[in-house]
Amino acid sequence: MTDVSPARAAALERLVRQASRFPDLEFVDSGGAPSHGGAALDARDAALARAIEHTVAHRWLTLAALARACVDRRWENVDSRIRAALLAAGAQLFLFGNQADHAVVDDTVEWTKEKGQRGAAGFVNAVLRRMIALRGGIEDAPAGGPAEWRNRQDMMPLGDGRVMRLTQPAFSRDAVARVSEQASIGEDLLLHWINVAGREVAFARTVHGLRPAPTVVCGLPASASVAGAPFAAMLTPHDDPDAHVWTGDHASLVALLAAHPEARVQDTASARPMRLADGLRPAVILDACAGRGTKTRQLAALHPQAEIVATDTDGHRLRALALAFEGHPRVKVTTPEGLRRVVGKVDLLVLDVPCSNTGVLSRRPEAKYRFNRARLDSVVRLQKEIVEDQRLMLAPEGSILYSTCSLEPTENDAQAAWAAGRTGRAVVRQERHEPKGMPGEPDARYGDGGFGALLSPR
Repeated sequence: MTDVSPARAAALERLVRQASRFPDLEFVDSGGAPSHGGAALDARDAALARAIEHTVAHRWLTLAALARACVDRRWENVDSRIRAALLAAGAQLFLFGNQADHAVVDDTVEWTKEKGQRGAAGFVNAVLRRMIALRGGIEDAPAGGPAEWRNRQDMMPLGDGRVMRLTQPAFSRDAVARVSEQASIGEDLLLHWINVAGREVAFARTVHGLRPAPTVVCGLPASASVAGAPFAAMLTPHDDPDAHVWTGDHASLVALLAAHPEARVQDTASARPMRLADGLRPAVILDACAGRGTKTRQLAALHPQAEIVATDTDGHRLRALALAFEGHPRVKVTTPEGLRRVVGKVDLLVLDVPCSNTGVLSRRPEAKYRFNRARLDSVVRLQKEIVEDQRLMLAPEGSILYSTCSLEPTENDAQAAWAAGRTGRAVVRQERHEPKGMPGEPDARYGDGGFGALLSPR
C-alpha cells in the first residue's frame, strides 16, 4: 500500500462534496484552506490541491465527457465519490501537463481503495488507462480559430488558445451539447445566450470563459510601477488605464497591498461603473451591498470629501468588512439595522447587487452550471427587493449607482429602467461591457463583463 499525496487526497475530499451536489456547486474558494487528516497542507501541497479543485470546477463538463467516453455504464449511475476521483485525475492527465501519469493513477486508485468500495479501484484504474489512451497531441490554435474545434468531436480547446486532438471522438454529435461539453458551459446558459444575443455572441462569451482570469490591481500610485520600485517587476501595465496585471506570488501581493493601502485587486470592468458618478460631490455615500469592500475602497478614493457608510446582509462578509476598514477616517461599517441614521440623507446610493455572474465566468465557474430561467427570475426579484429596501435612504436629490457583473438585459438595462421609474429618477448614464481577452491573448487585454447605470433626479 502506498501513501496518497496529501494534496490529491485533500482535493478529492472536497470534490466529493461538489460531485454530490452538481450542478449546484459551492463557490470554489468558499471551503477554507485545503487540509488533510485535520492538518493544514504546506504551501506546495495546498497550491496543488487548489489547482486540482479549480481546474475541475472550470472544466467539469469537459472532464465528465472524457470520462463518460471511457466508462461502460451511464455516467449518472457512477457513485459520486468515483465521479470525483475520475474528474480530479482527468484534470491532471489532460490539463496540467506537469504531473506524471503513473503518480496520478496510483494515487487515485489508492484513494479509491481507502474508501472501501468493492471493485471500485479496479474500475477506476481501467477507466483512467482508457482516458490516457484517449489523450492525443496538443496543437497550436487551429487556423480556423475556435470555430474549427466546435465542429469537431475529437478536439478539446485549452485555456491558452491551443487544442488537444483526441484519439477518437468523445464529444456529442449535437452542436449545442458538443460546445457545452468542450467549453464546459451549461446548456441552459448557452441556449439562453443564443436566443437573447445570437449564436456568435454566445459562442464568443463561451470561449472567453475558457481562459484563466488574471489578477488585476487598480489604484496604485504611479511610483509603484517605476523601474526599481519594490514590486515593479511583478506588475505589467493593463490595456485599461490605472490598472496592472499582477505576475508575482500571493505573499508578494499581500505585501504590495500593505505598502499601498489605496490599491485594490479589482478587474477593470468592475471598476468602471463607479466612474459613472464622476462629477458628483456626494456628502454621504451608502454602499448597501459592500461585500468584501473592493468598491467601498474605490469610492473612498474617488470621493475624498464623502462619508461612506458600508454594510452587507451576510454576517461573515460584514465582519470581514469591519476589519478591513477598522480605523478608516471616512468609511463607517454598520449592520443593516444601523442604517437608520442615514434614512433620507444619502446623496449616492451604491447598489452593486447580487446577480447571475454571467459576466465573470472565468472567476466564478460555478455560475456556468447552475444558470436557468427560474434562477434568473429569482435573482431579478431579489434585485428589485434591494431597490425597494434601500430607496428610502435617498436624499431628495440623491442618485443611485446600480451595477452588476451580469450580461443579462433583465438584470441590467431593464432593471435600471424599472428602478429609475420606481424611485422617480432617470437613467442618465449607463454602460455594458462584453468580456474581452480571448484564450491565447495577453493578460493585459483581459476584462470581465458587466453593467453599470447612474440614476439621477429628473
